[in-house]
Amino acid sequence: MSHTGISITEGQMSDRPVTLIRIGDATGELPRHLMTGEKTCGYIVRNETVEPWYWISVNDREGARHIVADRIDILPFSEITESLRPRALELLRALAHAFQLVPPRFINASTGFLETWRIYMLVSGGFLLLPEQLSQIILHAADEETRHACHLDYLKPDTEGPFGLCHQFTQFLYESATGFAPYARPEVREDRWQHIPLSLGFSSLDTRTADWIDRTLALAPRIQRETVSAAYSAEQNLSWFLQETASLAWDVQGEKPEFDPAQHPQLSIYAEALEKRARRRIFWRKRGALVTTVSVAILIVILSVGNLVHKSLQPPYTAGMSAPQVIEEFFVGRNSLDTQKMSASLVRSVKNPFDTEVTSLFVNSRIRKAYEGIDAVIQAGQWIDEGMQPIPESTVIYGTVDLKIEEIGQGTYRATYRSFSPADRAEESTGVLELQEWKNATEFTLTKRREHWMIERIEHTGSTLITTHMVPTYPLEPRGP
Repeated sequence: MSHTGISITEGQMSDRPVTLIRIGDATGELPRHLMTGEKTCGYIVRNETVEPWYWISVNDREGARHIVADRIDILPFSEITESLRPRALELLRALAHAFQLVPPRFINASTGFLETWRIYMLVSGGFLLLPEQLSQIILHAADEETRHACHLDYLKPDTEGPFGLCHQFTQFLYESATGFAPYARPEVREDRWQHIPLSLGFSSLDTRTADWIDRTLALAPRIQRETVSAAYSAEQNLSWFLQETASLAWDVQGEKPEFDPAQHPQLSIYAEALEKRARRRIFWRKRGALVTTVSVAILIVILSVGNLVHKSLQPPYTAGMSAPQVIEEFFVGRNSLDTQKMSASLVRSVKNPFDTEVTSLFVNSRIRKAYEGIDAVIQAGQWIDEGMQPIPESTVIYGTVDLKIEEIGQGTYRATYRSFSPADRAEESTGVLELQEWKNATEFTLTKRREHWMIERIEHTGSTLITTHMVPTYPLEPRGP
């Protein structure tokens, strides 16, 4: 939490001892509406005592812009990750209590998160809390680095407003333990704001405290809503933070640590995978418009060619096959992502329940082949025949095996088979693909058209999860220029 633009010095103003809070460079004019009218007061909170605090002015001197106030010994909030690290938990609990003592709506964390340039530690114990009016002035005076360090780096999407300060105070604990805010790193934000877990063991925190911080930062919005009450403000809901942290230990000593993945094997593996995921998402975001255009073009080609083939193949290539053989060919087309083969024996009005799934995988595999030079879809039968070996990362296993077909009525057949598909969150497991194996049943009704069998109805009648395979993955070799 390097608040490079916020610092404290002492000075004199007309023989009056003052404290100067540097908030930025003396460049440009501050908005006039912020500098006129009545000054709102801040508060000094010591234990259970709350005292009004008034600032004198905002002055420029020696190239810097300062908030000027009567002499008061204070430290910027950033010291909680520097000299005050060993007392971080104690101080944050005291700060949470102080937030509940000041008048209602003084904190006014409208988005749930607070600018830390409003918080200062009294050297003698307690806190100085600046009013929102001064916060707006600092916002206009601060440089971009200070805005990020004091506010923007704490913002996380899908955080419920009433839970915001509980989440932010947990971020303060994470930052004090590690030396960096959990969402400050660009690669973490690219990875859907999934913080680097403390459970990897790169901090000095005990397991119980580290696990609590990890769980709290990862709470889903629904759990956040159930945890605190929307009837109370974010600062009032800090009572939850106080209750939860009452029994936590805080064994943090010394100076701010350096983030060095090389010193922790598990962290090194995670950091490498994190960078790869971030680069991949950056690639797709930057090429999104192009990829969309290519996808639409391929879909148009598929639909056009599929329609032409459907009309032109008279009779279909399955002519002469028995009804079970026609069904077998349907699954051959599914496994090879060949929508033309799947539709060759369909009556024109029949809806193929697997068409969208197969088309999506086909388009994705062609795009990945064009841009990354890899075969992104591995047939399940091939993977099993080769001994269920580890697969390249960012690939999927798809398809059906053990197909059995039985006649259950006049022209009606039941196909039973096993299929494989990635679990919903498979991508988020570092070095492992969570692959689900299903037992399925699908019924086909066939009819004779011009002396060959055609499929006139397909109904998927059931799926049962058999097991989940944890398939190891390995990095792909970089593609040459």
